[in-house]
Amino acid sequence: MSSTHHEQIIREMFTTFTDFGSTPDKLLDFMTPDYRQFVDGCEMTLGDFLTHTYALRNTLHALKIDIQHVVCEDDKAATVHVARATRRSGKQSLIKVVAFYQFRKGRICLVDELTHLLKGSEKDQVLGALQ
Repeated sequence: MSSTHHEQIIREMFTTFTDFGSTPDKLLDFMTPDYRQFVDGCEMTLGDFLTHTYALRNTLHALKIDIQHVVCEDDKAATVHVARATRRSGKQSLIKVVAFYQFRKGRICLVDELTHLLKGSEKDQVLGALQ
């Protein structure tokens, strides 16, 4: 698969992830069944990731992802992106994320990321692994 294809997968996955009108099960098209995600040291399986997605949609009014940098090589990619989370109360937080991705057969099998709260309350720091 080309680097362009992996970048497209990441962008489409984020579009689906942040579309609160879509069903989270659509995210399964982007991930392998043995998907693993590490967020600030917390490990998530594919099932945990779906739980995370539902938890965000129950907690937030909206979520926007702005990819600032993306680099792809072979079956790997990395992004620096900023997540703008809007709570139901209207309060916003900004979280900078540095993420590494690994692909297998055109799907994401691993994400390893670190988050840094740029704006928001201390409790917003856990949004990246909310269950």
